[in-house]
Order: sequence, then structure tokens, then C-alpha cells
Amino acid sequence: MTGRIGRGAVLVAAGLAVAGPIMGPAAGPAAAQTRPRSTPLAASASNAAPAALSLPEAVYLGIRNNRAIRGEYLQRVSDRFALRVAENTFTPRLDIAAAATRSRAADVRQTQITLGPVVTWDAPTGARLTFGWNAAQTNVRDQPRLGTGQVSFQVVQPLLARGGIDYATAPIRIARISEQNSRLRVKGAVIDQITGIILAYRTLLTTQEQVRIAEEALRRSRDLVEVNRLLIAAGRLAQVELVQSEASVASLELSLLGARNQNEAARLSLLTLLAADPASRIVAADRPGAPSVTVSLDRALETAYANQPNYLGTLLAIEINRIQLDVARNQRLWDLNLVASGGNNVRRTDVLETVDALGRVRSDFSVGLQLNVPIGYLTREQQEVTAGINLRQSELALETARDRVRQQVEDAVRNVDIQRRQAELARRARELAAQQLEAELAKLQAGRSSNFQVVSFQASLQQAESTELQAVIGYLNTLNVLDQVLGTTLDTWRIELNDG
Repeated sequence: MTGRIGRGAVLVAAGLAVAGPIMGPAAGPAAAQTRPRSTPLAASASNAAPAALSLPEAVYLGIRNNRAIRGEYLQRVSDRFALRVAENTFTPRLDIAAAATRSRAADVRQTQITLGPVVTWDAPTGARLTFGWNAAQTNVRDQPRLGTGQVSFQVVQPLLARGGIDYATAPIRIARISEQNSRLRVKGAVIDQITGIILAYRTLLTTQEQVRIAEEALRRSRDLVEVNRLLIAAGRLAQVELVQSEASVASLELSLLGARNQNEAARLSLLTLLAADPASRIVAADRPGAPSVTVSLDRALETAYANQPNYLGTLLAIEINRIQLDVARNQRLWDLNLVASGGNNVRRTDVLETVDALGRVRSDFSVGLQLNVPIGYLTREQQEVTAGINLRQSELALETARDRVRQQVEDAVRNVDIQRRQAELARRARELAAQQLEAELAKLQAGRSSNFQVVSFQASLQQAESTELQAVIGYLNTLNVLDQVLGTTLDTWRIELNDG
């Protein structure tokens, strides 16, 4: 598998319209902020500086080292060989049987050597042609050597049951369809793993930003404590007001400790998906930001029906069941075979002698029809009934899959729109909360506000920053989930599956 990760890695299908950025100065998707580096996890020692890892780098490492993807590619080796075996059905096969025996009976010692190669060929019409040669030589002490040779061939062409091109080629057609299904399975597995890596990276980014928000809130709270002390020293604030600020500092220190613990858990989770050293010190290099995207539902449905691996696999299952039903119907027919055979029987004193030394040659040839009428075999009817039921069930599964795809696409499109609006509103709420805190600090210094009000506005700003972060990350994740539902994740990231 080769990966070419593009910079515009949000969505490339489903009729998307892209507007301006949602959050902060980071314009464009988080995946497009940083170019891949050659060795993003070079700094893995605990005492070294953390390595900055971008989302494209995480995806690249994931598709290269992810154990689940490697397992799928190992299974593909077996799947491709199964197809090779099926397509080898009409290749002639050679069997060689040889034996050498030495025996003694009543003081008579003899040696017998036999050699019998047989060539078998299954034709696409259902016929089987067998050509064989059997040679034997017997050596008895004090007697001339005796050799026999037999050349034979036989052709059996079924005319009803097990006859015809459709029946004979059914295993090959099923194997080819199964090969397509195997490729879809690998594609779906890679898409799922890439989506999981992206979500894990965003979790690391979220916890990392939560640590930053908690540190900023703690810094503001400590600055407020210093301001309170200056106001108390100037006689403009009561000593008891300092307790409120110090309690806020203690609470924020506790929150910061929890945020760092969550960040460490997210780091280990991502490294596990990347199959990297758990001791590697990494930080998310991207900034949470994304363009405002609107999605056309009709084009999204059309894209999902054409690309989603699970849905396409349901279509392939119907094709396999149709072939199996035709095979079952064929097997209910009478057994009527056209049989032709012939051969030569040779007797000579030495099988290694030339043709002139042949003793007696006899040629045989026959042609005829063989008919077998099965009566009372319910198993043949059972095979057809089972195949018909399987076909009907796969058709019902297709209807269910189509409804499920539509539901998933509609949910994903709606979530994208809702999360986009929530991110825009959260950004506006954070800007207003910052303005409120700034105004309240000015009023506190002028003696027109209380310490309680400032602490409350600080908590409100921290909550607004966390809400905006969650909204933006949630919006980015809905874009990736939509990509997964549409089956276009590999196209978005410009990743090609190498099936060689």
C-alpha cells in the first residue's frame, strides 16, 4: 500500500462547498497545517524534547505500521492464491505413477517395473478428457523379458447435469467476485483504521488544548491573586476577598492535573494505533481549525452508493448467490453423458525396443451415451431451495443496506451542518466571554466590581474556551465520519492501495 497524503485533506467528494475558517487564525483543516516530516518520532527518549506530529504524519505512520492493516494484507495473500487456484481449473494436469517390485516365488525371482503418466484436462464446456499411458516390464531369471504397454484416452461430455459453459465456469466467476469482495474488505478495514487514527489524533489534540486552556486559566487566576494583594495593600479591597481567588487557584491546579493525565492517556492510545514505541514523546502539531463546509445530500447519497465498501459487498453477495442458484438448478437435471474412449494394447519382449520389435498391436474405440435418472433424491431439490432462499435473503439484505446507507448519510450530513453552526456559535461565545472578563478586570481596578464577579467571569471564559474547542473538534470529526460513511476516505487523503 502506498500513501500520497494531500494537503487539502477534508473531503473531495459529495458536492462540498467550502467557506472561510471556523476557529482562530488557523485557516483550513487541521490536516493541512503541517507538511509531513521524515522522522516525526525521532525524539522518543523521555528526557528529549517531544516530537511534533502532524495529522498527515500520523495517518502515514498508521497505514504503514498499523497491525490490523498488516493483518488484512497477509489475508490478501491467501485470497489471491485462492483465485489463482480457481483460474487454474482448465489447465491440463499431469500425474505420474511409477512402481518397482522384486519378488521370489518357488525359487523364481522376478522384477517388475511399471510407469503410468496420465494427463487430465477439464474443458470449459464441462467435458473431461483423460489421456494415459501405462507401461510395464517384467524380468524373470533365465527367461526373456516381457513388456506390455497401453495407451488410452477417454472423453466424457455431460449434456444435461454438470454440462455447459455456465456450470463449468461458475467456480471461476465466484472466485473473481470473491476477489473483488476481498479488496473491498481491505479498503473498508483501511478506511476504518485511518478514521480511528484521525479520531485518536484529535483526542490527543483536544487534551493538549485542554491542558493549554487550564494553564491559561491558572495563570489568569494567579494574576488575579497578585492584583488582589496589591488592592488589599492599597486599602481598596478587604483581606477576605483574597480567599476566593486562592480557592480558585487551588481548583484550577486540580483541573490542570486531570487534564495532563487525560493528555497522557490520549498519547498512549494514539501510539498504540500507530504501533510506535509507547515511550515516544509526541505532541500534536496542528491547530484546531477547519473551513466551513456545506454538503449536498443528493450527491452524498450518490457517492456513498458508488463507494461504500459494505454496500458494494452486499451487491457482490447477490451476484454470487445468483450463480449458486443456477448451479443448483443445473444439478437437478438428469445425468446424460456423451462418452468416447479408445486406446492401443501393446505386447513386446522389451518396452525399450523400437516399433519394429512389437509383437501384437490392438486398437480399440468406442462411443456412446450414458443416462442416469435420479428419482427420490430430495437433496438435489434442497440445494436449489437453499440457493433460492440465500438469493432472496441477500436481496432483502441489499434493501436493508440501502436504507442503512441513506440513514447514515443523512445523519452524517445533518451532523456536519449542526456541528458547523455550533462551532461558529461557540467561537462567538468565547469572544464575548473574553470581552466580559476584560471589562470586569477594568471595573475591578476602578473599584466598581467585586472579586467574586471577576472569578466568575474567569470561569466563564475557561468554559467558553473548552466549549469552543469541543465544538471545533466535534465538527472536524463529523467531516471524517462523513468521509467514512461515503467510502471516500482514501480519495480524500490521496491514498492508493497497493495490491501487488
